[in-house]
Amino acid sequence: MNGILGKAVAVATAVAVVLSIAFAALTEAIVRVACGVPPEPASLFSGLWLGITGDPDGYLPIAGCEVPVLAIRLVDLVVVFLVVGLATWAWVTYRRYRQSDQSFIADLRSRPGFAEASEIRKHLSAKAVLKRARQLRPDISQPRATDVGWRVGSSRGMDVFVSIEDSVALEGPPRSGKGYRVLISAILDWSGPLITTSTTNDNLTATLRMRERRGQVHVFDPQGLSGARHPLRVSPIAGCEDPLVAMQRGAAIITGTALGASNTNGEWAQASGVVLGRLLHAAAVGNCSIEDLYNWGTSPILARRSAVSILRSDGAPGWGDNLEATLASDDKLVSSIWFGVQGAVAPLAVPKIRDALMPRPGEPVFDPRAFLDGSNTLYLIGSASGASAMGGFLGAMLDDIVEVARIRALASPGSRLQHPLGLILDEIVNMFRWGNLPRIMADGGGRGICTFVVLQALSQAETSWSRAEADTIWAAATAKVLLGGASHVNHLRDVEALLGTRQTRRTQRSWSTREAGHSTSEHHERLALMSVDEIRRMPQNVGLLAYRNRRGVLLDLSGWDERRDARDIQAGKRSTEAEQQGVFAEARNPIPSPERVPAPEPEADPEAVSEP
Repeated sequence: MNGILGKAVAVATAVAVVLSIAFAALTEAIVRVACGVPPEPASLFSGLWLGITGDPDGYLPIAGCEVPVLAIRLVDLVVVFLVVGLATWAWVTYRRYRQSDQSFIADLRSRPGFAEASEIRKHLSAKAVLKRARQLRPDISQPRATDVGWRVGSSRGMDVFVSIEDSVALEGPPRSGKGYRVLISAILDWSGPLITTSTTNDNLTATLRMRERRGQVHVFDPQGLSGARHPLRVSPIAGCEDPLVAMQRGAAIITGTALGASNTNGEWAQASGVVLGRLLHAAAVGNCSIEDLYNWGTSPILARRSAVSILRSDGAPGWGDNLEATLASDDKLVSSIWFGVQGAVAPLAVPKIRDALMPRPGEPVFDPRAFLDGSNTLYLIGSASGASAMGGFLGAMLDDIVEVARIRALASPGSRLQHPLGLILDEIVNMFRWGNLPRIMADGGGRGICTFVVLQALSQAETSWSRAEADTIWAAATAKVLLGGASHVNHLRDVEALLGTRQTRRTQRSWSTREAGHSTSEHHERLALMSVDEIRRMPQNVGLLAYRNRRGVLLDLSGWDERRDARDIQAGKRSTEAEQQGVFAEARNPIPSPERVPAPEPEADPEAVSEP
């Protein structure tokens, strides 16, 4: 109690001294103006006494001049109000700042435990990724940092890059700015062949025209979601004359369906993939159409009548007899197998989708080998919902290109693609289950197949892959970029542990009621570098990078509209949007084809007279 009283007295004395000095200065200035000479105070507190009581006796009288007490007290009162108001404003502003994102980020930056500028410069800068440019991009004589690295943000005043050898996982909830702040720039900067997936048009609209400056651009959009004027048409039957291709494509199509995404029906998915591979092979060697494939897939009876005979006459040895044996087996077994086949071909019931899978005569045929030879782009647009879900066919196309790239890499010097293939897989979990993703994440970087997968949450990956496969995807991502807003507490605890700890010093003071004075103690403790709540609270312009065995990096994220070429991007975006609006308008209001009008019959000549 004595200690508190002493502190109060000390504070009151300090305030009185400050006010006395201030009021004395104001009184002197006003009296000098009014009387021409400064007043002589009797004590240090004369000005304070005059301001509080209005009694000028604290100053010696001035001959011929009366001290303007009222003016002095009014000025003192105004100054007090101004000082109190300014102090209140400063206190409120400070309190708001302490609760703001700016204060939160400033506190994070000041913590020991995040990567310092020297560490970023050595391992994550543009200069760092260019050290392996000769091995990674032998096709470019003067590579830039974006040719050999993914730019994921900036930190400590430097751009932060991770090598294209690194598999990248970007995790952020919906509307957290993944596309605006990271993905669109990654698509624009990639200088080799690129495949990017999405369920929406945001990335395509912003990057289509700019990617056309680099090379050919293809949009595979069987469901008509993109608004592209001339989408790519690719037949799933093409190339299935090769039995190996047919088997791989059948398995890929089934894997991309709901049956293939199920963790409990793996044996039925495998059997359905074998049967679908045989039907694809029969359609290819028999020069059949996509409609024939649809009819076979929906009816085992039709498949037995036609596909079996084609396989026996022109197909791989034994395939016809094997398909016949499957179709002649127990009805329940056939029904279970055909459940997966029917689900895979179900989208072909939609005429628009069938049309997208039937290249027209004279149209250029998509060649994966030619695609890998330059800075070409393939947009895969689709949705995994509804009866027209195209996940299986989108996954099969992705599988075909990646398999060609893998074989080419094995035949290339250093077992690496000369032109690295970029895979920016946005919303892939909402599109289809790509069975090869865990393997490509683990070893694709060494082959020149560079993966950038985007997830809304790690638990989302478990809906398409198993828990073990989802963990493999996360572990294989040597560069993990996290955005704020996540709410899966268990996963955030893992991230908290991944970032490590920091050492803090805490001073504690204690008072005793028995003895005067207080005691001070100092404690050293280790706290998490960022707590679960702090990771969740990160604003949209801030991210976290966990890279290999390096310390965590606090990233500054800027939107694509802050790039140097933002004006060109915006112009291309407007052009693409205008084209999309026209395509969608035509789809809503199709122009009717003009009806054929019969030619009028010639009228009889009135002057002509028939001869009898």
